[in-house]
Amino acid sequence: MMNHMRMSSIALGCCLAGACASAPSVTSPSSSSASAAPAAHAQPVTVSAVTVPTLEAERRAILAELVSFDTSHGHETDALRPIARRFEDAGVHAEIFEPAPGRGTLVARLKGSGAKKPLLLMAHVDVVPVEGQPWTVPPFRATEKDGFLYGRGVSDDKGMASAIVAIVVELARSRVTLARDLIVALTAGEERDKVGIRWLVEHRAELDAELALDEGGNIVAADDLSRVDAVEVSVTEKITQNYRLVVKGPGGHSSLPPTDADPTAMLARALERVAAYRFPPRVLPPVKDQLAFRASREKPLIRGALERLLASAPKVAPADEKTLSTDRYLNALIHTTCVTTMLQASPQANVLPTTAEAVVNCRILPDETPAQVQATLERAIGDPAVTVTLEPRPGGVAPLTEIDASVMEAVRKAAARWPGAVVYPTMLIGSGDSRFLRAAGIRSYGLYASPTSFVEETTGRTAHGPDERVPTKWLDDGVRFLRDVVLDLAR
Repeated sequence: MMNHMRMSSIALGCCLAGACASAPSVTSPSSSSASAAPAAHAQPVTVSAVTVPTLEAERRAILAELVSFDTSHGHETDALRPIARRFEDAGVHAEIFEPAPGRGTLVARLKGSGAKKPLLLMAHVDVVPVEGQPWTVPPFRATEKDGFLYGRGVSDDKGMASAIVAIVVELARSRVTLARDLIVALTAGEERDKVGIRWLVEHRAELDAELALDEGGNIVAADDLSRVDAVEVSVTEKITQNYRLVVKGPGGHSSLPPTDADPTAMLARALERVAAYRFPPRVLPPVKDQLAFRASREKPLIRGALERLLASAPKVAPADEKTLSTDRYLNALIHTTCVTTMLQASPQANVLPTTAEAVVNCRILPDETPAQVQATLERAIGDPAVTVTLEPRPGGVAPLTEIDASVMEAVRKAAARWPGAVVYPTMLIGSGDSRFLRAAGIRSYGLYASPTSFVEETTGRTAHGPDERVPTKWLDDGVRFLRDVVLDLAR
């Protein structure tokens, strides 16, 4: 291990024998459910004089607890200690490892018979910052109002983490027979430095899973949230790459501005060219079914463009590209995209900058490389005074996960609770920790446990946005859905 690593290991004991021995077996729920009562009204289960919450109630309690910890600037260990205690109470061995002080990653293991290789259940407990965002509720307190649950991380990714913990705790209490070990990994640093997943892949040899379920998929509700229409299973993801654009200048006093070469103006022109450039569109195989689903539910103009695109794939006609680019999500599915996210120049108002810099964040289709995009940006800018360099990034380009028939069938069976919902593979337009698993030979599939709508996603109230929220109506169905998938794959 690295010499600078501070590792704390919390070994966790066994549960109360009476509670474990007497708990009821877990059965797959019926396809009930859109109108299921919220967890606040769910009845707890009493076993041998020990009262334990229902799966749905426990998931909600864990989610509220996780949201209460501000993990936007580290401190993941603080959020994980209560989770470790929950596993301890259920008799699940768990450890918290700290590759850096306070940057904890939890690994827990529920033993199965060993007839099959383990199933890894993974989520991250860090979140993006809230500074500068116009929140209308306290971001680090779970707040329910107007049919939504608000709080930083309810969507990305504490919602998934809470569901995983509740499911494994329930299975441990009920002593259900499993053919696989279930490994839980709740990681640090997914949003920033990948400190958790990198450490796990490099140092935990027992992370010997055959399959993994991570974030990255979606459960798509109708725009009015009246029903669930689709379940997306991500099998690949875009490549995230930052590029730093730099223009140098002589500096000096602001009373003597340059008349020949102003670095901020040169940088601004370069960024305008980046914003105006459109990468060539194309339809990759993992998104065709998703585009077909969208075509069946869109208004005539976009529906027609999607139908023609599906017929011409992988090519996209210019007129159809123009139409589809009006939809932010569809645009991201068929393009590599680049956007300026950070700017820096002079440290003071009356000082001319010696350097003007910008960070351009690109999300690259997985059949393209960061070096190719760098060359494209340089051509689009067309100014040798603007240097374009790749920022360091952890992890490489991960391969497409094989679309396993047994995984897709498990998802379809679990999704049968929502009549008419379709299941299809897709590409994650962001990026997550799964690429590290795929590169290590673990087949990783992206799912989700909190149904929401495309409207919610495109209006900025989900991952990374102010007032991050998920519909409360579907929270309980979401955790039951994920529980069914886990049980199907683990038996």
